[in-house]
Amino acid sequence: MTHNTDALLMGRVQKPHGLRGECKVIPETDDPGRFADLEEVFVGRTALEATSYNVVSAREHSTRRGTVILVRLEGVETVEAASTLTGSSVFALAGDLPPLADGEFFLHDTVGLSVSTDDGTNIGTVRDVLELPGSNVYVVKRPGRQDALIPAVPAFIKHVDVAASQMVLSPIDGLLD
Repeated sequence: MTHNTDALLMGRVQKPHGLRGECKVIPETDDPGRFADLEEVFVGRTALEATSYNVVSAREHSTRRGTVILVRLEGVETVEAASTLTGSSVFALAGDLPPLADGEFFLHDTVGLSVSTDDGTNIGTVRDVLELPGSNVYVVKRPGRQDALIPAVPAFIKHVDVAASQMVLSPIDGLLD
């Protein structure tokens, strides 16, 4: 992959779907519809090892466990070929995705943001984002203190301004202890 620094995780190949090489992909994006606009994806264990594939088709499919994306890739035409991709990650280049709406941002863009409370108290800097099943969690590095873990939910996160490199939160008692 040539532009791996621009690669965004879009999903993970769960297993083949059908007999003609289609892959069932568990989306790792809050907008699975983004798959429909992609002409090229990169599939592999990591972005560095990923192989480029042209997207023949991508469609959403509802299951008991939520939405999956059924993706057909050029050159992957049998269930056996699709099964070799099981467990792989699916990446796309940021420039290949439709522009984000106002107020939307990619999770990786929050790393490095300055974090303060709604009363102006400086907390620290976003060091990482943990993608957990219930909700994402911001790991905030605090000077001279243990990292704070802040759930990425509207009850706590009041404002995120990536352009201004600022995140404002409204903590409850005990959140920052």
